[in-house]
Amino acid sequence: MSVQLALTSALSGLRMTQQQAAMVSHNLANATTAGYVRRDLDLSAVTTAGRGAGVRVDAVARKVDELLIRDARFETSRYSGQEARASALADYALVLGQPQDEKSVSTQLSKLQQAFSRLHDMPNDDAARNAVVSQATALADGLNRAAEAAQTVQEDARGRLQTSVDAVNTSLQRISELNGRIATLETRGGDAGDLRDERDRLLDRVSQEIGIRTYSREDGQVVVMTRNGQTLLDHPLAPGEQPLTLLGDEVMANGVALSAKPDSEIQSGRIMGYVQTIKQDMPRAMAQLDELAAGIVQAFQGAEADPTQPGLFTDAGAAYGATAGLASRIAVNDAVRTESWRMQSGVQAAAPLQPGDQTQIDKFLTVFTDTRSFAATDMPANATLGGYATAMVSAQQGYRTGAESEMNARKISADTLETARINRDGVNIDDEMQKLMLIEQSYGASAQVVQVAGRMIDILLQIKG
Repeated sequence: MSVQLALTSALSGLRMTQQQAAMVSHNLANATTAGYVRRDLDLSAVTTAGRGAGVRVDAVARKVDELLIRDARFETSRYSGQEARASALADYALVLGQPQDEKSVSTQLSKLQQAFSRLHDMPNDDAARNAVVSQATALADGLNRAAEAAQTVQEDARGRLQTSVDAVNTSLQRISELNGRIATLETRGGDAGDLRDERDRLLDRVSQEIGIRTYSREDGQVVVMTRNGQTLLDHPLAPGEQPLTLLGDEVMANGVALSAKPDSEIQSGRIMGYVQTIKQDMPRAMAQLDELAAGIVQAFQGAEADPTQPGLFTDAGAAYGATAGLASRIAVNDAVRTESWRMQSGVQAAAPLQPGDQTQIDKFLTVFTDTRSFAATDMPANATLGGYATAMVSAQQGYRTGAESEMNARKISADTLETARINRDGVNIDDEMQKLMLIEQSYGASAQVVQVAGRMIDILLQIKG
C-alpha cells in the first residue's frame, strides 16, 4: 500500500510540474504583452484515508489588485482628458501668440497707437497716413485669424469627440461579447484568463476616453458605468447598439446629457477634454476676442463726427451691430484704403482738413487712453483697449500653461500607478526563470520516486516468484 501511495503521489507531482512548466512558459511568452496578467496554479494536498496522496491543481489563478487597477485607470483617464484639452489650447495659443509677440493682437494694437502718434507729428505725410491704414488692417486681420483659429480648434474637437464616442461604443460591444464567453467558459470550469486580459485591455481603452466605474457579477461578467453612475453596459448589447451617443455637442447616455455638467457627469477622459474645449474653452476665448473687437469698433466709431455711422473699423462694412462673432467680422473701412487723407481728417469727413490740423488725430489717440467697460469672463471690467488686449492674451496663454501643468502632474501620477500595476500583476522574467529551476528539480525528484518505487515493486515480484 505504501509503494502505491508513493507512486500515486509521485505521478500527481509529475502532472503538477508539467502544468506548472506550461504555465510558466505561457507567462514568459507574454512577458511583453500589454495588459497580460501573470498566471499561477492554486495547489492543494491530496489525502486518501487520512494519508497524503500527492498534490492537486485546483485552479489557474489570475490574481489582480482591483483597487490598484481602479486607481490606475482613473489617473490615466484624468491625464488623457487633460492632454486633450491642453493640446487644443496649445493649438489656439500658437496662433494667438504671447503678449510681446509681433503677431499678437495686443502688439498690433500697440503698433496702431504708435502709427497714430507718428501721424500726429507728421499730419501731412502721406506715408504716415498709409502706415496707419496698413497697421489698422493688420490689427483687423489678427483678430480675424484668432477668431478663425478658435473656431477651427472647436470644430476639430467636435470631430475628435465623435471619434472618441465611436471608440467607446466599439469597445463596449466587444466587452459585451467577452462577458458572455467568460461566463460560459467559467461555468464549465474552464480558464478564461486570456479573455479577462482582453476585456481589461478594452476597459483600459474605454477609461482613456471617458471616466468609468466597473464591478463584477458572480458569473464573471462586468458592469460598466460612468463615474457618476450612468450605466453604459449591464446587459448583452445588440449589434449596432450604442450606449453613448452624440446629439449636437451633447454626449448622451440613457437619455441624460453628460456634457451638461461635464465636471460631475463625465469627470475624466478624452471626451471630458473635448467637451471642455467645445463648450467652455473656445467659447470663452471667442467671447473675449469679440469683446475686444467690439471695443475697437465702438471706440473709433465714437471718435467720428457721427458716432452712429461706421468709423475706421466696421462690422463687416457696417456700423457696430452686435458683439457676438464680431472678431470674425471686424474689418477696416474701405473708404480709408483709397483715401488715406481721412486718417487726418476723419473717416466720415466730407473734405480734407487744413494741412497740419491735428484735431481729428487727437480724437483718434484718445481712443487708446480712454478707459472702457468690458464684460468678458476673466477679463478686467474697466480698462483701456491696450490694457484689455494684453490682459486677454496673457489670460489665454495662462489657460494653456495651466492645462499643460496639470497634464504633466497627471502624467506623473498615472505613470506611477501604471508602473505599480505592471510590477504587481505583470510578468517578472527573473522570477519565472527561478520557478522553472524549481519545477525542474521537483520534476526530477518526482521522477526519482517513480524509479525507486518501480525497483521496489520489481524486488517484491522477484521475492514472490
